[in-house]
Amino acid sequence: MVVFPDEQQIEEHANWIVSRELGYNYSLSLSNRLACDSTISQAELEQLRSLCSRDPLYELSEQEKDFLWRHRHYCVNIPESLPKLLLAVKWNSRDEVSQMYCLLRDWPLMQPESALELLDCNFPDPMVREFALRCLIQGLTDDKISQYLLQLVQVLKYEMYLDNPLARFLIKKALTNQRIGHFFFWHLKSEMHNKTVSRRFGLLLEAFCRACGMYLKHLNRQVEAMDKLVNLTDTLKHEKKDETQKVKLAFQHSLYFSLSPLYCSVSLSFSLRLEECRIMSSAKRPLWLNWENPDIMSELLFTNNEVIFKNGDDLRQDMLTLQIIKIMENIWQNQGLDLRMLPYGCLSIGDCVGLIEVVKNSYTIMQIQCKGGLKGALQFNSNTLHHWIKEKNKGEGYDKAIDLFTRSCAGYCVATFILGIGDRHNSNIMVKENGQLFHIDFGHFLDHKKKKFGYKRERVPFVLTQDFLIVISKGMQECTKTKEFERFQEMCYKAYLAIRQHASLFINLFSLLLGCGMPELQSFDDIAYLRKTLALEKSQQEALEYFTKQMNDAHHGGWTTKMDWIFHTIRHMPNEH
Repeated sequence: MVVFPDEQQIEEHANWIVSRELGYNYSLSLSNRLACDSTISQAELEQLRSLCSRDPLYELSEQEKDFLWRHRHYCVNIPESLPKLLLAVKWNSRDEVSQMYCLLRDWPLMQPESALELLDCNFPDPMVREFALRCLIQGLTDDKISQYLLQLVQVLKYEMYLDNPLARFLIKKALTNQRIGHFFFWHLKSEMHNKTVSRRFGLLLEAFCRACGMYLKHLNRQVEAMDKLVNLTDTLKHEKKDETQKVKLAFQHSLYFSLSPLYCSVSLSFSLRLEECRIMSSAKRPLWLNWENPDIMSELLFTNNEVIFKNGDDLRQDMLTLQIIKIMENIWQNQGLDLRMLPYGCLSIGDCVGLIEVVKNSYTIMQIQCKGGLKGALQFNSNTLHHWIKEKNKGEGYDKAIDLFTRSCAGYCVATFILGIGDRHNSNIMVKENGQLFHIDFGHFLDHKKKKFGYKRERVPFVLTQDFLIVISKGMQECTKTKEFERFQEMCYKAYLAIRQHASLFINLFSLLLGCGMPELQSFDDIAYLRKTLALEKSQQEALEYFTKQMNDAHHGGWTTKMDWIFHTIRHMPNEH
């Protein structure tokens, strides 16, 4: 049995170490880790602030670790320096650990977004993790907890014990907020096939289900319906004829959810609209499902609810990307930038099983181009998208639609560039009838782009074709010389710099999911791509110049994207719905 010293013993030992330090001659060398500076020069203070401002992926040298440890008592005045100082501690040294514990006891609370870093695999110490949790409890609203819930559930894997303060905190929140509880349940349930965490997550699920009261009935119905849909899609993969009475009956008897797993406030009635349901043409045979909206005010809102059920595709990367896009949008809104992003609902509910929200009144770029005849479909006419938006938005609605397209296009240009979103073709970029643009299908990110003959197929940093520029410039052919394009550029620059200011948050959010086993998020090397796109080694002016070059490359190289789209259209035009 291992017995840990109590707080009084730790403090006594730390005080003894400090008194012993006073007898040291500090001029010995930088390697004297027992030495401690009582004062700090202006130059040293600047160096300390510089080290603490480095992003979470920055690797401290041994000299920098010694420097931080020597100035550990001053670091208390810079609360955000804690992660760097903890990395400087020699955790096999009783002397250093006892002093760190005493410092931690009096350490000012950090911003919750900064404290998230202390929950990753680099910080297994229970005292450190308890401090991080205190920061979260103090600083996170329920909305923020919902926003970061995906990561908070994953870092439970790094806890030493099954019963731990973080688990208790999450269960308490899940039981007092139905939205948090709903997604807490599904984030745990979706990993129950993983034997390495099934015991831990199973105990948490049982604790939650035993205490959640009447809501358990809704969760049971959702789980039963999901299981039936999995069985149904497994069968359909081997069926030759889909539109049979047997399949229709199977649909009808499988799909009583009561409440939607995607949105716990949305009710799905018994009234499945069978004539609108279909088995989609892709290899995994996803289901397009359509329910009548049972709300008595549905005529004023929307008359139906549509979701896509996928069995065989890992939706966790989509879920993470959409979460990040939503957080980006919040940051932009807080800085007065309304870029009208559309992070639609997406939920992984099991091993390569999940649900995706269908966005109403939206069409792929390919569908719109095909409406422009053969010239539009084969990219010979770049005006098709603009004509379509103009046709859908008459009079005053036209200017609003162009503004909406411009804002959303700017947001997605910046987001897809920073995140390294790949496989961008005209079937996974969509536009709503009101002009709002959005991207779908995020199976490739962090620059894991498809290759052909060893070369990356996509040769531009992000998609900004002539079709988009013509819409932004309201039909003008010399698009880049218009004031509308200048306004679009300015939006992109502001959006990019705003996200760069929060680089550490995004690096942390990805780092906390390294234990997930996503195919394109396996190591810190993958996350290092964010350091590149956010130009974290450069000054702000240099970073802006770097992004400006990427934007120029994007619209000057738009013809390469058009060529890719032509071949994609030729391959998929017969199957496009």
